[in-house]
Amino acid sequence: MLNAIIFDLDMTLADSFEACALGVALLAERFNLQSRTDDQILKAISLPLDEFWKELWGEARPEWEDYLYNEIVTKVLKNTKIYPDAPALLSEAKSKGLLIGLATNRTNPWLDLAALDLAKYFDTAVGASDVPRPKPEPDILLTVMRQLGVDPTRAIYVGDAISDMVCAKNAGVKALGILRGGVSQEELIRAGADLIRPDLAACRDVLDF
Repeated sequence: MLNAIIFDLDMTLADSFEACALGVALLAERFNLQSRTDDQILKAISLPLDEFWKELWGEARPEWEDYLYNEIVTKVLKNTKIYPDAPALLSEAKSKGLLIGLATNRTNPWLDLAALDLAKYFDTAVGASDVPRPKPEPDILLTVMRQLGVDPTRAIYVGDAISDMVCAKNAGVKALGILRGGVSQEELIRAGADLIRPDLAACRDVLDF
């Protein structure tokens, strides 16, 4: 019996690609960095911030983070959009008495959920700054389950990235892959996905596991 459903944020509950791409462009312009393609950005979008920058430019500088939070975040936040099927699935999960958690490599998960008007659905939210090791290591998911008081065998993790599937596998949690993060079904299955769905609207049957 399923007791908890845990979600990734970027490209799972919210389409953050446009915001991320704009942020990358602004950072590249400010620090005279090489521009990056949509495919390169999408490939890196699920990584923790320092690893995201290293994937794109081979390094991560402290001044980039200062510029990001002081100049970029307020400009791009409005470009992050909740997927239309997210509130309905979250509401239905709540109505069935399921505990709901967020496991993300973002650093301020509660602030992000509040900005997207999703915080009201969640019982806990854990980000990369809350644990020793970010995804794909299992720390974030294990912390979420500990805070929710649920056994891994009674939880499911919903995400779009290879790192999400590997994280779930490492934590002993069933993994559900969503096909809108630029990763193919075959890649998600190889990474450890137990189930595949095209979007959140197609996940309603999972709530009755």
